[in-house]
Amino acid sequence: MNLLLKHRMTLPTTLLLLVLLILSPQLYLLMQKGNVLTLVQHGILPALLLLLLLLSVSRNLATGLWLWLPFALLAPQELFYLSTYQKVTDAHAMAIIAETDLAEAAGYLSGLGWLILPAIMLVLMLVAVASAVCKVQGLQWPRYGRPLVWLLTLCWGGWLYQQELVYRDLYPVKQGRNATETELSKRPLPNSHNLYHQSYPLNLLLAANEFRVQKAALAEVAATVADFRFGTSQSLPVSAQPPAAERQIYVLVIGETLRPDRLQLNGYQRATTPRLAGLGDVVSFTNMVSPWAWTRMSVPVILSRKSAQDHSYFSRETSLVAAFKEAGFATAWLSTQSPLGVHDSSVALHASEADEVQYLNPVGYKKEGFYDDVLVGAFTRVLEKAAPKQLIVLHTLGSHFSYADRYPDSFDLFQPSGKGEALGMHQRANKEKLNNAYDNTVAYTDFLLFNLIRQLEKQQAISSLLLVSDHGENLFDGDCDKSGHGHNTEFDYRVAALWWGSAQFKAQYPEQTQLLQQRRDAPLMTSQTFHTMLDLAQLRYADERLAQSFASTQFALPRRILASGIDFDAATRLGACKTLPSPVQP
Repeated sequence: MNLLLKHRMTLPTTLLLLVLLILSPQLYLLMQKGNVLTLVQHGILPALLLLLLLLSVSRNLATGLWLWLPFALLAPQELFYLSTYQKVTDAHAMAIIAETDLAEAAGYLSGLGWLILPAIMLVLMLVAVASAVCKVQGLQWPRYGRPLVWLLTLCWGGWLYQQELVYRDLYPVKQGRNATETELSKRPLPNSHNLYHQSYPLNLLLAANEFRVQKAALAEVAATVADFRFGTSQSLPVSAQPPAAERQIYVLVIGETLRPDRLQLNGYQRATTPRLAGLGDVVSFTNMVSPWAWTRMSVPVILSRKSAQDHSYFSRETSLVAAFKEAGFATAWLSTQSPLGVHDSSVALHASEADEVQYLNPVGYKKEGFYDDVLVGAFTRVLEKAAPKQLIVLHTLGSHFSYADRYPDSFDLFQPSGKGEALGMHQRANKEKLNNAYDNTVAYTDFLLFNLIRQLEKQQAISSLLLVSDHGENLFDGDCDKSGHGHNTEFDYRVAALWWGSAQFKAQYPEQTQLLQQRRDAPLMTSQTFHTMLDLAQLRYADERLAQSFASTQFALPRRILASGIDFDAATRLGACKTLPSPVQP
């Protein structure tokens, strides 16, 4: 063994293997993208400088090599993640690991299986051998080696700082209403992130820092509402009959980009909701409107009493999750969306109110990660806990663009859909493919909801499931030249909404069931969701607003005022896109 450690080829061989292992994610990108100059300049060279900097912490090379161990251990996982999802580890992945149960978080490594332990052993052996060789041979840095590395690092840091100043002038951060909002919603990210977000292991440091900053900002916001209380309690109606069931389960499904006119339930010619239609007792609300056309603003309005005209990023109160929790409900939040980010932090704030939080998609909406059916397994596991009173909120990716990334091949029903292609959302030539792919997402949502309902039926409980979509979508409708959302058209604001109640719920609350059925075509708003959910569960509090619950006898039809100040129903539609008038100026 001593001869092996002293052999002149042992050290260069183990060092080369270690460096290649740590750089393996970079080499994979090099093979995939082929942009050699950029990847070397902004990927491999910065990574090598970081390794040299770590090695220079101690004059003895044997000690410095152990500082490579964390990055060497994580390199196989990074390579697997990158090759599987075509995406480097970022703040989203960090949050998945930090925010979710370890067993669920490990899901993104599914496929590595038994390879993990041998990989760890191999890495430990490489580092141990390299360090032992350096120790046996008494290898140290040459006299000017370490200062040279430090000088190079300072020069690189100075150049990066100068680039950051230029970048800030070119792309100023949009200021929020306060420092916290600015931090959570700022775009673009620092230039260092743009340059090195694909440079392993620098990307881990950048992602960890972004995660830290956003979590700290969210904690500040959460602290401002920590003492808020609705004072909710459950007030079950007095009846001579025993309750239809002892257990209660209330489910809110937050849909994504789901249009009501694309539901077979609402008369659409395609079979996009055959399973729900087959149930025969699903109530589809055909005339619901969201006041916002962006997720980060629309979802808090669904979950809380936040006014549609409140343009601040966060609600000044907690949400229906906290309200149910006050009344003794076990609460769970299951999501295939992101735990943080410019589009998600305002939602994550309310998710954190739940007793149990699971983020189940390792890549968010930007890539084809896990499909929404992963929610069914998590939903089933929550139900199996058999708490007497449960609230479960599911936040889906639904019909979020890229549409073809939202469903498996078995649901590629309407073709051509462009599945597997890199379709541009705003190219009218893609209209047919985009519309077919969108309809496939609706069919997949039908599959998801059907399976959730089947799970609820098995519980023999007083159960209610309400789906409300966050906003609508433009799909080059007719002669309209717009796609996506945020265009201030009628299609931006019309959203799908569905309700299903178990036989036990209908037996216990026949009047509410009848009212919901009668109001399937009533003009509704997503901002009524909070009040309706509490009313369905018979939750009462001092300043409740039953006039905003479409399950109440006190419900009053509102004027549907959008966030822009425009009356949705009274506004004139302009052109093929049915564009609404410009926002009302204060």
